[in-house]
Amino acid sequence: MKRLPLLAIIMGIASLLPIVGCTCAIIFLSPAVTPRMLEVTVGYGAVMLSFMGAVHWGLALETPAIITPGQETGKISTYRLLLGGVPAGIGWLSLCAAMFHELAAVLMLMAGFAGVVVVERMAWRRGAMPRGYMTLQWIVVTVVEVCLLAVTVMALSWKYSA
Repeated sequence: MKRLPLLAIIMGIASLLPIVGCTCAIIFLSPAVTPRMLEVTVGYGAVMLSFMGAVHWGLALETPAIITPGQETGKISTYRLLLGGVPAGIGWLSLCAAMFHELAAVLMLMAGFAGVVVVERMAWRRGAMPRGYMTLQWIVVTVVEVCLLAVTVMALSWKYSA
């Protein structure tokens, strides 16, 4: 499989700016502002998680079996299409959960990101992902998980300090 383009690496790293910014705002801004920032963080986390699934849709749709009529979809493409939608579903459920309990939504996102990276590692080990992709994913998911963990700690501190 081809190497990961430099622009993909740059955009992957840049995608972390909103979640890191939201996390910093939650940690350092006034407690009056932070509940809204928690909602924004969950929203962006859901978008990121959906995008991670969309990557697999793009890879599946790139193959000629999808484009050329009459050809059968390969097993890998079928898995990509099926599993590509799961992160979007988890993201949507976390948005729904955030309406009632933001902390539950953050925990759902943490589980979603962890699940995505585990499935992607399995795909990478089978040669189904471009070179460099898993390195980028480990960086992105690690930063996201650390941010979501920090947000969880802050949310718990609000609960117990009030």
